[in-house]
Amino acid sequence: MSVLMLSVAKSGFGGALASTSVPILLFVLPPKLALAVLLPIFLLTDIGVLFIWYKFCNWRIVSIMCLFALLGQVAGWLLFDYFTDVMLTALIGVVAVVTGVKYWIDIIRNSALSVLVAYVDKRIWQRAALWCGLSGISSFISLSGGIPAQVFLLPHRVSRQAFVGTFSVYFMVIDLLKTPLYLQLDLFTNDSLHISAMLLPVVPIGVFLGWWLNKRMNDRIFYHISHGVLLLMGLKLLVDAFTG
Repeated sequence: MSVLMLSVAKSGFGGALASTSVPILLFVLPPKLALAVLLPIFLLTDIGVLFIWYKFCNWRIVSIMCLFALLGQVAGWLLFDYFTDVMLTALIGVVAVVTGVKYWIDIIRNSALSVLVAYVDKRIWQRAALWCGLSGISSFISLSGGIPAQVFLLPHRVSRQAFVGTFSVYFMVIDLLKTPLYLQLDLFTNDSLHISAMLLPVVPIGVFLGWWLNKRMNDRIFYHISHGVLLLMGLKLLVDAFTG
């Protein structure tokens, strides 16, 4: 289920649902093993999604996103050993809940949408430093970088195709950059690679299904589904982190 959600999310929803693959896998694996299992799958999924959607990418926005995400990845690498399993789980949950709540607040404020878009475009560098920097950190330590990156990109209100296209380039870049750092931390083991290999056949099914779904929904439904699932998963993880 985790890998199917991942591949459907990346192909059909960009960063909006891909981060839910980690929370699902956390129900059966410890966080650091889950990271090692999922990263090879992330990379292979990125290749397929990039091939389908790269032509819709907003290159100006994605260049700024990648710059600050790279700095965040370095910070995540330096801080990785200081995070416990509970802290990793709680971090994913907090950012997911913040993203979901913010979305519904934006829905309530829909009448001010044009003002919001103009504001975020004017503040793009400051917002990218905050949210994409956090995306780089959370991507490295919990593979949940899609959540803060989504907080950054959603207010720009690009079309769902541009949303997925921009994220296809963004995640290909940051997932490639984190691979040598994961190797340096010795996260990959024979067991993690074996589990990854067993899950790989699910990827093409999910990529095709995600593409099919994206073609058949409108932008409103796209955003509703994305944030609704993230909010529910975030709440579940926070309960697990603070009661486990």
